[in-house]
Amino acid sequence: MSLFEDLPALSPVQFFGLTADSQFLRGSLKPEKGYLLPSTTDLLDEENFADVYSAWNFEKLCFYFAVHRPFQKVGEPDFRKGDSIELFIDTRDLKTKGVVTRFCHHFVFFPVEVKNFYGQEITRFRNEDTHRLCHPEDLQVIADVDEDSYRLSIEIPAHCLHGYDPLSFSRIGFTYRINRFEGPAQHFAVSSEEYNIEQHPATWGTLKLLKDGE
Repeated sequence: MSLFEDLPALSPVQFFGLTADSQFLRGSLKPEKGYLLPSTTDLLDEENFADVYSAWNFEKLCFYFAVHRPFQKVGEPDFRKGDSIELFIDTRDLKTKGVVTRFCHHFVFFPVEVKNFYGQEITRFRNEDTHRLCHPEDLQVIADVDEDSYRLSIEIPAHCLHGYDPLSFSRIGFTYRINRFEGPAQHFAVSSEEYNIEQHPATWGTLKLLKDGE
């Protein structure tokens, strides 16, 4: 038996990593072409059912998710079995680290309120290198749901992002997982079908924080 038979298939995006631009933001993030992140669904052999927009400034990171599938239900007790959006952020983009560090963050967001909030941080650390989880009320979320689709506008304030310092670190580690009820998820850069992305930030993609005018 070959030693490689049990290894997951690797796509080109996993060999070379993936970097996308995140534009500097003045005002609020809108679903405009200049903020649209590239889709990696073809590379990951996934269905593309959502458009994702990203922007930043010194006060916050902003994301806009346009999901072109109807909201059905929130998964209980496992939110991944329902409709939800997960964001994974490493404020230092430490690709050489094999474990979650204090600079890593894992957030989950919902199209409807769950326990009075639309989102929360759920980062799980594997060692003593930790940070205090942000309070759900600090996450700014606007949800818009109709019969055929839903949209989430998300703002994560700088004080919720341990180590967030765009002046000194202009790149952040980043990936997402868009879960849906009774359907496979959509990912950015790496699939959780192949890797435990919650615990392996080195597999995440990279967002380059472009300064105003770049």
